[in-house]
Amino acid sequence: MTLALIACDPATDDAAAAAEEAPVEGPALAEAPAATPAKAPAKPGAEAMPDAEKAFAKARTLIAEHYVDAAIDPGALYTGAVEGMLARLGQPTTYPINELLAPRELAELLHGTGGTVVGVGVMIEQVAGVLVIREVIAGGPAATAGLQRGDRILEIDGAKIKGKPMVEIVDQIRGPAGTAIDLFVQRDTEEWHEKLVRQTVAIQNVESKLIGDKVGYLRLRGFAETTPAEFDAAVAALQTQGAESLVLDLRACPGGVLDAAIEVTGSLLRDGQAIVTTTGRDEPGKTAAAKGDGRWKDLPLAALIGPETASGAEILADALATHKRATLIGAPTFGKGTVESIHELGNGWAIKLSTGRFVGAGGEPLPGRGVKPHLPVPVVAEAQLDPLDAVPSEADAALAVAKTWLEDQAK
Repeated sequence: MTLALIACDPATDDAAAAAEEAPVEGPALAEAPAATPAKAPAKPGAEAMPDAEKAFAKARTLIAEHYVDAAIDPGALYTGAVEGMLARLGQPTTYPINELLAPRELAELLHGTGGTVVGVGVMIEQVAGVLVIREVIAGGPAATAGLQRGDRILEIDGAKIKGKPMVEIVDQIRGPAGTAIDLFVQRDTEEWHEKLVRQTVAIQNVESKLIGDKVGYLRLRGFAETTPAEFDAAVAALQTQGAESLVLDLRACPGGVLDAAIEVTGSLLRDGQAIVTTTGRDEPGKTAAAKGDGRWKDLPLAALIGPETASGAEILADALATHKRATLIGAPTFGKGTVESIHELGNGWAIKLSTGRFVGAGGEPLPGRGVKPHLPVPVVAEAQLDPLDAVPSEADAALAVAKTWLEDQAK
């Protein structure tokens, strides 16, 4: 499998579904890729044993012959050994990027990069032990039935869900397309059973809203195969509503599919402008550049960045800054410089492995540095990054600065 990923998976709220208390900022998409539980920080510089391969075999024999529990599963030991090898590879201490993927995790990752999942089309989160709908995806079964943001799900198919781990709840909501599910829903003092039929739902990686008479706001959640088309449609819709400039919010964007990030970036640049250079272990550098008409190249632009802006989103931000295409507002980005690919192991499992490095259009390595803003603004909590219900609030200082900056430029 040669899918090129450029992402820090746990940084996306779409990926929090598998955590009982999500180790990331934001809600969980009930049908989206689940985050792999956090592993111990990698120690690539730790001391290596002499004759380590022989010592490994010896340790395995000693465990088999002397460990107190004779029923220990050898498969569990070898699984742990693979996890240990991957943990020894160089990777950020916050989010693992070289990791072992169980069949479920692999399937969810591939579904997420494809931009679709099978379910009812809701993003969920747990608030004080209660399952709350964070967002309803347009066109999905939940949206068609009239479910709304803020509705509480109390039971699934007659079973109470309070206190259950999020991963179990997600498994209950998901299922084959065409199968039925009964949700017991509460809204204010009203309670009812909502019977839905699961179907394939497009994951929304782009959110947009007009936040001023002539200023559009667009948030990128990640780069899936469908993101470029979503991005174009959202910008066109904002222009139809009267937007003459755009705030591009990358603060909680962890990256995703490399080709999608390049395509979105190219739509904002002029033909031939450099976007990113990638290299493999034994391969020369390959530079990707903008191609075509750059349909949004003349749209006045401000971009919001922060410590959760990673990978593909950093490529986009760096290209915008390098070509003086946008003013960057916020805080320095995550600082990631590797490209991952998926390698199947022949048993349904796979490993996600760093197989390349990238350098942004600016020509400087990003690890440990990230992309710096032109206008620094203190970081705010993810819960405050939600202007889709209202105009920018004082709590979201970066967005307010961006809106004011664009309006001043238009005068």
